[in-house]
Amino acid sequence: ILNDVFKMLTGLNAIIVFLPRFNIIAAVKNGSPLVFTKNKQGFFIASDASALVPYSKKVFFIKDGQTLVINPQGEDLYNLNNKKIKLKFTLLQYDQEDIGLKNYPNYMIKEISEQPKILTNLVNHEKNNIIKVAKIIKKAYGTYLIGCGSSYYACLSGTYLFSKIAKRHINASICSEFSYLIDFLKKESLILTLSQSGETIDIISSVRKAKTKQAQILSVTNVLGSTLYRMADYKLLLNAGPEKCVLATKSFTAQIAILTLLAYSLNGGYDHGVKEIKRAIKEIKKIIGNQNLKKLAKKISHKRHIYILGRGTSYPIALESALKIKEVSYIHAEGFAGGELKHGVIALIEKGTPVIIYNPSDETYADTLSSAYEVKARGAYVIGISDQPNQVYNEFIRVDNCGEATIIANTVIAQLLGYYLALEKGYDPDKPRNLAKSVTVK
Repeated sequence: ILNDVFKMLTGLNAIIVFLPRFNIIAAVKNGSPLVFTKNKQGFFIASDASALVPYSKKVFFIKDGQTLVINPQGEDLYNLNNKKIKLKFTLLQYDQEDIGLKNYPNYMIKEISEQPKILTNLVNHEKNNIIKVAKIIKKAYGTYLIGCGSSYYACLSGTYLFSKIAKRHINASICSEFSYLIDFLKKESLILTLSQSGETIDIISSVRKAKTKQAQILSVTNVLGSTLYRMADYKLLLNAGPEKCVLATKSFTAQIAILTLLAYSLNGGYDHGVKEIKRAIKEIKKIIGNQNLKKLAKKISHKRHIYILGRGTSYPIALESALKIKEVSYIHAEGFAGGELKHGVIALIEKGTPVIIYNPSDETYADTLSSAYEVKARGAYVIGISDQPNQVYNEFIRVDNCGEATIIANTVIAQLLGYYLALEKGYDPDKPRNLAKSVTVK
């Protein structure tokens, strides 16, 4: 009966029904995630696998149209035709100790602090998987990077990294818009999808439409067994551990690190990429211990607007940095390409406006420094992030040159700045208003 009713529904949903007359619980879904596990104490259903870790590491991801029926004797699974099918459980890769706060006051600072360990594990253990995926990219005829929010900014970073390092053209698209751009896809096309949860509805919808064109799907996600993971032809796990804070931090830097190593793998320079990321890890450890960021947050927490400028690979990081600041502190923040100043952006600068300048020692250095002088002349309070100090900066945050991985270290500065701004304003950094960790509705 439940299946018959469910077939009448439209839209995205996850439904759990208790039927006391029959002493059963039934669960069914379309689009929205549902995960099941059991132990000697009972049965458990949640929308996220990490919530089930305290009860069991073996979980079952309910698929669209399947009905799970639980009674005191056990559980049965049915497809849309009411045919009984077997449950195949997935073993999660993280432990209970990964879920808890440990000695941290909240999850955001815990997950920011975990980044050196996660990036170290990535460069030490993922070489074979990354090189294998790079070969798939090399064979593809047209590769497209798609993601939402922070994952989209990682995709945009990837277009620069693949162009600069591997001399390969790869397109990036916001996945909520990608479904309107699929007419050019072919069976030789490769869609490289980035998602922390693997359950984001916009990316899943785009992948479904791309598969109608027979395009190949490569998922880079953090959740083994998630919807996106199951839909993909090829898979690569971030292995960043559970991310409980709504804001993406460690999953984002893991995405950038993987894209960097994929780009280097395409030109045979994987080991060089590893060296750069290891330098970035050292810088991240310094940044996490930098108490000046807390002082800077206190100094600018009353400001209504914060702007972030970058060029080249630093441009997507400027966008991501603005997202982090506004998500958690509710201060209006915008990221811009440095070269766009004279095309309208500079009208927003007034006396005392904080402007963060990402200025690594790469091909963009001189032009970005010029942008710093431009905003300084209009009264901006200039915060320079570079390996080279300069008199134009009112505040200088040193980040030593890590090659292409410098953007990974720079990202952590914005994460911490947003975190300290939230604390300064009295907000909960783990649960920003109006936001959800996994966007499962359109």
